[in-house]
Amino acid sequence: MAVGQGKPAYGKPAYRGALGDFFVTGRGNEGADFPPCPRPIRPAQNYKASEVYSPVFGDAEVNECANGLIPGISVYGDPSMGKRYFVGLAKVNYLVPLERLRLLTVVGRPAIAQLPAPDDPGSLRLVVLQRIPSNNQPGIMVWIAFTRMSLEETRALAAKIMGVRP
Repeated sequence: MAVGQGKPAYGKPAYRGALGDFFVTGRGNEGADFPPCPRPIRPAQNYKASEVYSPVFGDAEVNECANGLIPGISVYGDPSMGKRYFVGLAKVNYLVPLERLRLLTVVGRPAIAQLPAPDDPGSLRLVVLQRIPSNNQPGIMVWIAFTRMSLEETRALAAKIMGVRP
C-alpha cells in the first residue's frame, strides 16, 4: 500500500479506529466534517470577531459562507496551526502506527498527539477539542502541525490559541 492508503512510510500499518474522543482515520485525506457552508463563499468581513479566531494567528486571509459562518482559520508555516468548526466524529487524519499516538489533555480538554518520527522531528501534530459538538452547535477543534517544538511547547501554544494560559 502507498502512503495515504493505510500504510505509512515507516512500515507498520497506520492505526484506524476510535481512540479516546477521537477517530483516527489512517488516511491522509479524511478529516472531521465541517458544518454546512452555504454558497457563495466570500472574503470575511470581521473574522477577528469569530470564535475560531485567535490573536496568535495575526492577520490572515479568511473566507466566510453566505450565512456569515467562518468554518475555520488556518495559518501555514512553522508551525502550521488553525482553529475550526466540526460536526460528527472528531476525525483526525493521522497516518501512523498506534505507538506514535498519545492521548492527553490541554487545559482540561481532550487532545491527541502524533509523536514525531525519529528521523523527522518536525512531524509532531496535535489536535485539541476545545468544544465537543452538540445538537445546537458545532464542535471546535484546534490543530497544530509540522512543528519542531516539544510536545509541552506545542500544548502551551494550543492553550494560547484557545485563549487560556497553561
